[in-house]
Amino acid sequence: MTSKTGHSNALKVVHLNASSAGGAFVAAQRLSRALDQLPNVESSHWVFEGGAGDFQLWADGWVKKQWAFGLHALEKLDFLRFEREKSVRFAFSHGKTGVHVSAWQSIVEADVIHLHWINKGFVSLPGLRQLLALNKRVVWTCHDMWPFTGGCYHPRGCNHFEASCGNCHYLKSPSVGDLSRRVFSAKHDLYAAVGQNLSFVTPSQWLKDQALKSGALTNFLRGSISVIPNPIDTDYFYPGSLDDSGIEGKPFTLMFAAANLGNAAKGFAEFRWVCNELVARGFSQVQALIVGENRIGELGLNCKYRELGFIKDAEQMREAYWQTDVYVTTSHEENLPTTIMESLSCGVPVAAFAVGGIPEMVVAEGEYQTGFLVPKSEVGLVTTDIFLDQLVQELSEYIVAPESRVHRIKQNCRAFALQNYSANQIALAYEQVYRA
Repeated sequence: MTSKTGHSNALKVVHLNASSAGGAFVAAQRLSRALDQLPNVESSHWVFEGGAGDFQLWADGWVKKQWAFGLHALEKLDFLRFEREKSVRFAFSHGKTGVHVSAWQSIVEADVIHLHWINKGFVSLPGLRQLLALNKRVVWTCHDMWPFTGGCYHPRGCNHFEASCGNCHYLKSPSVGDLSRRVFSAKHDLYAAVGQNLSFVTPSQWLKDQALKSGALTNFLRGSISVIPNPIDTDYFYPGSLDDSGIEGKPFTLMFAAANLGNAAKGFAEFRWVCNELVARGFSQVQALIVGENRIGELGLNCKYRELGFIKDAEQMREAYWQTDVYVTTSHEENLPTTIMESLSCGVPVAAFAVGGIPEMVVAEGEYQTGFLVPKSEVGLVTTDIFLDQLVQELSEYIVAPESRVHRIKQNCRAFALQNYSANQIALAYEQVYRA
């Protein structure tokens, strides 16, 4: 944080985020840095737990680390009596545990409290009520749907949040008055009671549309939702080369990234099918670049591939994009993936399912094309999915496309990222929200 001496009207903004890992952290950290470059804003970023870095870490010693771990563990232990099965354990939070954030000196001195991802035992629902009761400007960037559902981060086809939740498919004993209904009601009540200084921001129009449907929000909150993409450093994520597509014998590299390859919702099974089908069609030069923790063992890829493991370092990610011809995300549910922004900024086109906010990020046809989009089948059959076959066909055509077309698409990617995701313009947009 830089000193803004001489600026009596400088806004003091405090960002709150649960962890030093994940897309929400990256977005919050980049935004805080960009805001701190503005002449009339002082921005700081507080993180609940994780590794040390260029931010304020609450769990900065052994005792607090154990405390943070215990709060998260306690919430998950309490949830054991409700969960349908182990696979949903980290897809739902009932906001049971948290620390007394509203008493922090940085919060007391702040003009604006900016919430990001606050689960994992960081801010409980009672703690959220206390923050909103401080009568300060509170802005909440929704990195998923949790702020306006009965506890899930993504409803996975369920629309119960549009009314009042209940009969939740994440729970082993769904009923009208189940845990999701109680969490939903608690959010609705606190928004009605102390939500007058709260504004939501969604990184995509798609997520705003979901929020507008939610019965948890008051009419006031529905009218205060802004759409502002997450920022990236477009000076750091730049094209490594735009002119190597015609090199004889160069492998055609498809990149896939997910924190956990074993998370079925991230779509590694579909990515595998795409790679193997391209090989079956005779594209022997195809290779895969895999980013993420491998919890599934043998990947089952028929093409050459390299595993980079879980990457936290921005430089390693940038180098991965530079080695990539197309970034592929076959995720079943997304908001506004940071990896797509970074890929585009590096001049790498994107192939994806048209889910969540992704259609707002990828131009699938025409003069300004930046990639390839196909619908996602609701049937869930991988090997017979007509839309996956369509994606393979589009990739097949791109692999053999004239160098002029490949070059144009790569340039379009870079131009789109500069126009939509540069950190400075995102910071200016947020400053307007803070001062509204």
